[in-house]
Amino acid sequence: MSISEERMMILKMLQEGRINSDEAAKLLEALDVNERKASAGPCGPGGPCGPGPGFEPHFHHHQRPQYYDEVSKVRERINEWRRDFSKNYNQKDFDKMVDDFSVKAEKVGKEVASATAGMVDKMVDFMGSFVDTGAFNIFGSCVLVEKTYEAPAAEGINLELQGTNGPITIKKHAEDRILIKAKIRTPQANAEEVLAFSSIDGTVSLKLAKPDTFNLSVAYEVFVPAIKLNKLIIETKNSKINVEDTVSEEFSSITKNGAVDLTGVTSTKISVDTKNAKVVVNYLIGKEIILNTKNALIDMKNLRTEKLGAYTANGKILFENLQTYEGSTEVELMLKTKNADIKANMNDTEDKGYKVKARTTNGGINLLIPSLLYRNSPETGGFGKQMEAETENFSNAPQRVNIYAETLNGYVEVIK
Repeated sequence: MSISEERMMILKMLQEGRINSDEAAKLLEALDVNERKASAGPCGPGGPCGPGPGFEPHFHHHQRPQYYDEVSKVRERINEWRRDFSKNYNQKDFDKMVDDFSVKAEKVGKEVASATAGMVDKMVDFMGSFVDTGAFNIFGSCVLVEKTYEAPAAEGINLELQGTNGPITIKKHAEDRILIKAKIRTPQANAEEVLAFSSIDGTVSLKLAKPDTFNLSVAYEVFVPAIKLNKLIIETKNSKINVEDTVSEEFSSITKNGAVDLTGVTSTKISVDTKNAKVVVNYLIGKEIILNTKNALIDMKNLRTEKLGAYTANGKILFENLQTYEGSTEVELMLKTKNADIKANMNDTEDKGYKVKARTTNGGINLLIPSLLYRNSPETGGFGKQMEAETENFSNAPQRVNIYAETLNGYVEVIK
């Protein structure tokens, strides 16, 4: 194995958590020592005009490889951010801080590639835990007001929810009405007036009366009957969205600095958008599924779809078990990230045809799909690599899967 391959293996071990950053630094330093010995020539160390074979160069601080210096800088930056977030800020300051963090985290990922992905994930989890646990005080002195809203439910109605700085949870229940339990925290008087509720013209809506209000937390626990909605639209910030067992024509969830967790969601079109927090989906059925985040992973299992797009940066993309959408014979997967790996296990026991196009930089590609015919030799210009392949049966397969996977500073693995 070449020294460059060994170096990539060390970075991969670091990313997967099998070694820590200090251990990785020592291994990389040992490789640099060996590389210097190998390239020293007859007059270098160990040669006839150089020091004896026991000689090993000592690195001064400014000579250490840039990689270790960057890891050290990242560690210090994260500690600094932790100190900043631990202070008490008002709502406006906190929103600005988390937006600044998004930019900083992406820059860090670019500087030290996959080595920092785990660090960024930890920082994001640390930051997101503040809102979920109430570990910081952005609302000042306030009281909790709880209020329940309800509306009759019928097939084809719209449900629109807007909260802020509080989680939104949606579950199914056996009743024939929509039930919304709201928790409002604010230092202002007349807390109930911060929300506007309506149930007219086939739309049940509970939103902020003044969306730009600061120092306000609104969380919802929502119960819906087993009916098919037309639109289900959910929006909050700095907190989590959790949805179980819903059916709708269109589904949209938007947050930031909060995770999105969907289980058993069925909709013709499913859209998820967050940042600085992970997206976890399981048992989704949707003709089109689009998942977006930044600085966090996307974890997908048991999807039935015709078109899937998963987009992140500084976070892994994990996929397991795909089925084609009812009535469709072809499915398209678009998986894109930066500074992290893509791992897709199709869990396929059927005779589907596969066409794969994979690209990476500073990483590797592993396609474990039987009967692949490669349309090109792996391109390795600089540190880049690209593979295009399809199975022998792709053209006449009863079901076809098209996969496009792209990352920078990461590995791509696709398993049938």
